[in-house]
Amino acid sequence: MLALSHVVLHIGFCNAIARASPATTVAFHVRLTDRRGTPQFDRVFRVTRGDEAEGIVEFDSAFGIYSLVVDAPKYRCTAADYLYFIAGHDRSVTEKLADDGAPPARPILVSGSAPQSFLYVAPTFVLFDKSQTACNKPLPTALTMNVNVENDQDAFYASLYPDSSAAPNSQQLALRLRTPTHQYHYVRLPVPFPVPWAGWPTSITIDVTEDMVDSLAGDPVDTLLCPKMWRTSAG
Repeated sequence: MLALSHVVLHIGFCNAIARASPATTVAFHVRLTDRRGTPQFDRVFRVTRGDEAEGIVEFDSAFGIYSLVVDAPKYRCTAADYLYFIAGHDRSVTEKLADDGAPPARPILVSGSAPQSFLYVAPTFVLFDKSQTACNKPLPTALTMNVNVENDQDAFYASLYPDSSAAPNSQQLALRLRTPTHQYHYVRLPVPFPVPWAGWPTSITIDVTEDMVDSLAGDPVDTLLCPKMWRTSAG
């Protein structure tokens, strides 16, 4: 039997809920569906408004990518997103309800297991023009890209939102890690990027170990590093 992910979902209140009294009970409808539209989780939670700016609910999810929709029907607020869950790894997720019920964006998802020490190197992802990059060479100016990274105790999860007008496989994705001297190492991720949207997010997996991070010690900063032990998979 596959291990489940225990999910702690922080639901940021929309304006309508934020104006409610602290004693108000708010109903949140939480749904996870797979690529075929089959429900994986579907439940209504009732949470007391309280004095905070968010409500917290918990549930379990199977491994994989799912479409998440959180509704507060009485207040006409909605949050929509795509999430990746790793078998046996708990995950904390934050979603902000919107008064306008905007549709979910189209992310490329990057995730993997990682030691707790990974938090200290402030991992994030950056993009470069592929035609201007080469292994072990200085890097050009990074391209603009919206990135959302969530770090848990034993894994990381990132949603990347590249320029939708960029040509497929025209950009180089790199993992940026902060050094003890507050400079940066850049590790090449050998995957085609960007990937055209085909109705469902592309998922890139990279499992990180302490040895992988330690192996960068002494390597040049602001350079595209291409270590062989850093392997990725995409699907």
